[in-house]
Amino acid sequence: MKLLIGENIRNFRKKNDLTQEELANRLGVTYQSVSRWENGSTYPDLELLPAISEVLEVTVDELLGMPQAEKEKRALEAFDQLRRECMKSDYDADTVIALIRDIRRNYMKSEHAWRPWVEGNDNAFRDPKILPEVRLMADEYLKLNFMSPHVLQTMARIESDENIKEFLEKHTTCFDCSERALLFNRYLYKGDREKFEPERHYQLHNAFSHLLCPRYFLKLDEDEHAADDFMEKILSLIRADAKDDKPDMWIEDRMELGLKSAIRLIKNNNKEMALEKVTTAVKLLEETMSITDEVSLPVSCRFLEGMKWSAKEDWQTPSNDPDGKEERIIFICTHISNICRCYCIFPRRYYKTLQSTGFKALQDNPEFINLCERVKALIIERNPSEKNIET
Repeated sequence: MKLLIGENIRNFRKKNDLTQEELANRLGVTYQSVSRWENGSTYPDLELLPAISEVLEVTVDELLGMPQAEKEKRALEAFDQLRRECMKSDYDADTVIALIRDIRRNYMKSEHAWRPWVEGNDNAFRDPKILPEVRLMADEYLKLNFMSPHVLQTMARIESDENIKEFLEKHTTCFDCSERALLFNRYLYKGDREKFEPERHYQLHNAFSHLLCPRYFLKLDEDEHAADDFMEKILSLIRADAKDDKPDMWIEDRMELGLKSAIRLIKNNNKEMALEKVTTAVKLLEETMSITDEVSLPVSCRFLEGMKWSAKEDWQTPSNDPDGKEERIIFICTHISNICRCYCIFPRRYYKTLQSTGFKALQDNPEFINLCERVKALIIERNPSEKNIET
């Protein structure tokens, strides 16, 4: 590959309104060196590339003129390396810092730059030695993706008590001044029905999501089963317009609350009713996993009519391990503006639930054993290399 670094240095220097002398002074080199770089007679030392890219406000890859496909490939490799190191219980802080620094300098504009914030790297990120570098990466990402919820949520969890107030004041607004809340009120005030409807759908679904989550009802560390019965009744009210028990936008809530209800029934020695609940959940899971091509899902609620949810087959590693086996899942999502609300159905997750102590009283029941085997049969794995062969 022909190196275009000299030409790129010249173009980016002019874009930043810098003379050769000014660039040389900021880099601690002679202007003759900059001139030789730009006319292609010499190349800058490798050690200087990060400094040059920082002064010119570009990535090293942009400086080298790397093709976009190759750049994305290297970005993915960097994100995978970061995830591998952060997964280790004995991660090396210096290695993590070097990887974060590389990502911040070179891959913030990658289409996959959201990955470090959603892959469960919190344990390493909150390390006092690593956290300052994470802050810099967050600042850089938020410059490009203003108020990104992934970054804000991660930083709100991992930031130190001493710095959390400063971070929130710098990057967030008060509770009711988010983009979505403001647009909801704007379109309501203007009577703009077409634009109001998606915002209304989002706000109402968000409210329903809170009602179906025990953390909004219970004190920290309180037994969440106390709220399960209430949430199950709420879900029944929300789904009052459901035409049947087929998959709809509420698959995850129906599965989780159905199995929790079965556990409560077992505790009350009502095994027969518990088996009915498990049977219903397994049938829903089987019908969901039969999806291959992308399909639309019913909303089962007259107040959300018009909200578009879809489901399709996908493959993911349950632990976000870049080297782990991928499991066949069903990816369910909806979009509004630049927001994607989504969740994944992993058969393995429900199989583990059925094997938990909550169902111990049914472990010897032939019907229950058969139901467990049906769920186990839905767990399909493949190695990452198999994906590469397909593509």
